[in-house]
Amino acid sequence: MNFKVRELIKLRGAKLFLGLRKRREGLHKSNPAKFYLKPKEDTRSALGRRLDMLVGLLVSGLVAFFLLVNITGQPANAAVFSLLLLVLEALLLKKALHLKERRRRLQKQLYLAGEKFSEDIVNMEPKSQFPLYVCDILTRLPGFQLRAKAKKEDPAGDNQGFDLEGTYKGVPLGVWCLHQVGGEVTPADVRAFAGALHLAGYNNGLLVTTGDFAPGVRRVVGEAARKGIKIKAVTRYGLAELARQAGCSVFQSTEAGPEVVPRTVPKKPSMVLAALQDSVFSSRKKAKGYFIYGLLLLAGYFLLKGTSALSLVYLFFAVLNLLLGAGSLYYGRSVEELDPLEGFNPEK
Repeated sequence: MNFKVRELIKLRGAKLFLGLRKRREGLHKSNPAKFYLKPKEDTRSALGRRLDMLVGLLVSGLVAFFLLVNITGQPANAAVFSLLLLVLEALLLKKALHLKERRRRLQKQLYLAGEKFSEDIVNMEPKSQFPLYVCDILTRLPGFQLRAKAKKEDPAGDNQGFDLEGTYKGVPLGVWCLHQVGGEVTPADVRAFAGALHLAGYNNGLLVTTGDFAPGVRRVVGEAARKGIKIKAVTRYGLAELARQAGCSVFQSTEAGPEVVPRTVPKKPSMVLAALQDSVFSSRKKAKGYFIYGLLLLAGYFLLKGTSALSLVYLFFAVLNLLLGAGSLYYGRSVEELDPLEGFNPEK
């Protein structure tokens, strides 16, 4: 019986490990992919959306009230703070939903532009022009100075292993442009690319593909990095985002952002709220600070609990910072922050 239990636990653990491994190796689910996938349509009616929001606010208000009563032991103070938090949550939720709708519209525009961009690449003739197209995109970005590598028939060298060479941020770089529609880059392809970079004397490489990456690619990239060769893998979504940042014509219509109702003269309160909104939920990077301050204030509340009325102020701002952190984490990511080359720091 013990043997069967151990085997069952071992089997469950193996499945869990494989599931986590697949999630970690899901390179096609990188950040740019979220903005270039078809957005989900909200099938609820306007009344249904408002009803859901009202029920959510009511439930969160009750949870906050009972939590504060349990912590403070003072129902009256708990009711006051719960009401204040409920009003603040309603205002933040209204703004957050507006931001979500704007982001959904922008995502739809990016999705349509990305589809047109991918279609142009798929129908590119001849296929040998793809490296030159990638070279044109990358050289429009700051830090890149690239040229086509010498072809096989040229006496200067061969064109085996990768297509472009040059520098990125002053560091030598090799770029392999793989045009394969509907295919996947395998770990063997990455090993071959790493070997070609090593033979050519490069320690940094960029692998750009029109497809996706098969499971195991991340592991091979890590192995190459431990051997001194840094490789950054860019999927079709990352290439589309690089093209947008480079000013590709197919993305020009998305630069102005989603459609909004035109106004002759914006009201001052609206401008103030927009500025406040941008400063509060401007980036996911702010979430860390909000959470740290919230935990520190919460610790201050527990230290002063029962000794001073100031502890309730600590509790209020602790909860406020935690809510702002959650809001920044969920709504703060914008397309302007996307960087398909994030984490790629080439070294000589």
